[in-house]
Amino acid sequence: MPVKAIAKTSIARNGIGAYIVPCHRISLQYCNWGGSSTGLRELLKTGRLDKLASEKKGIFFDINKKNGHPTASFHYNNDTIKTVEIANLKPSEILAKIDEHSQRSGNDLFKFNHKVLSINDSVRGIWSPLHTPKSHRHKI
Repeated sequence: MPVKAIAKTSIARNGIGAYIVPCHRISLQYCNWGGSSTGLRELLKTGRLDKLASEKKGIFFDINKKNGHPTASFHYNNDTIKTVEIANLKPSEILAKIDEHSQRSGNDLFKFNHKVLSINDSVRGIWSPLHTPKSHRHKI
């Protein structure tokens, strides 16, 4: 009787074979005359945002001029959008926010208290004393 392998499709993992940047689009919204948008307007005038955009070639930057407080929206590959308020921030602080959120995966932050986090099934399987036959169980 030949042994057959169990057919299983491979799990796509970022970093194995090819790397895809999790954040694919950044939308910046600012007001042309509002006081809370001065940091973002200064960032656009100095060209530091252009330098950042040329360094991060996998990310599309979308700049919108609208009334209201400035915001930065980060669009991730897992169809989540995170919006961050950047009102009254200095240009260096805005660049730090953009750099921080562009490196995230888009998943919610959580505290993991276990030693190992894996997406693979256990090699040994699930063990329980009820899974063994009654003749092999320990009798007290």
